[in-house]
Amino acid sequence: PRLLQMIRYSRDEGLVLEYMPNGNLGFYLRGEEPMTRLEPHLWPERGAVEISPVQRLQWACDAAEGLKVLHEHGVLHCDVRSDNFMLDEELRLKIIDFEGSSFDGAKGSAMESTRYFLPRPREEMSTVMTELFALGSLVYEIMAGKQPYVELEDEEVTDLYTRKRFPPVDHLPCGDIIMKCWLSEANSAEDVYNSIKARLEN
Repeated sequence: PRLLQMIRYSRDEGLVLEYMPNGNLGFYLRGEEPMTRLEPHLWPERGAVEISPVQRLQWACDAAEGLKVLHEHGVLHCDVRSDNFMLDEELRLKIIDFEGSSFDGAKGSAMESTRYFLPRPREEMSTVMTELFALGSLVYEIMAGKQPYVELEDEEVTDLYTRKRFPPVDHLPCGDIIMKCWLSEANSAEDVYNSIKARLEN
């Protein structure tokens, strides 16, 4: 359920995927209209959107579950970020965009953007740890409603990350989980998923 389903493929149509009426998570968090070929008057009604704490926990749980499924099947996404998660009619997340992913240890062609990027030489491949770092930034964005250090330039963000200086998370739900991901103290996406799921169930 965390993967976008392919309906069919043909030379004429290309990939036909299931319709995700609420656009991607990044757009939703920023209050932007979903990217769609529909005319504006056919877009889902949005207006001012209030996002409950339970909904944010569910999204964090869904994101971790999506990454867990990929890792269990030998896939590293290599570009974990809010724009690569779509929202279905029930506002549940599905992970998308595997064009640059790493399959069974092959080098991926994608790389995380600055606020999701574990500092390392650019030629180094993505790993489970780099994916978990990106997941920490994604969970931060879900809980805070904005990307880490969104107000800073990319170079400043990279410098702060390199020195292991991160935005405060004490006030955020799952703040401890976010920090474990950033500090490479989380062991797996499954562990992150189980920790968030337990809080959601409580």
